Amino acid sequence: MKTKLFRVVNNRILFQCHSCKSRRSVGVGPQVRRRSIRCHKCGNVTQCNLNRRLKPRETQAGRCVMITNQGKEIEIDLHDVSMDGLGFDLPISAARALRVQQEVQFKCSWNPRLLGSSRFVVRSIQGRRVGAEKVNKKWS
Repeated sequence: MKTKLFRVVNNRILFQCHSCKSRRSVGVGPQVRRRSIRCHKCGNVTQCNLNRRLKPRETQAGRCVMITNQGKEIEIDLHDVSMDGLGFDLPISAARALRVQQEVQFKCSWNPRLLGSSRFVVRSIQGRRVGAEKVNKKWS
């Protein structure tokens, strides 16, 4: 099954089949983040990841280190980066070490300039998945 990213506008996506390239508009619920869609022409199934952000985000997969404002270092799985923030997964053992509104910083050994010395504020936590927003001030 092929996986593809689709942008959501007004709870709809413009689905395009990866095999036959046919298109159609498909409605998606407000809480849906992933959905499998079967092509109405060829029958192939595509796993659709849904992007609801106003600004584009770039998929970045890799292991990074998150540093809490108490100095604790936690290894995380980075998933996506945008101009305003990032999304990542926490290990289950570290889920209680983080809370919404907490400030954090990241070190990325495979691309040190990707996140630089920027600070982030945790905006959402859903299970292991975390979203953080960039703060304009520098880390002190």
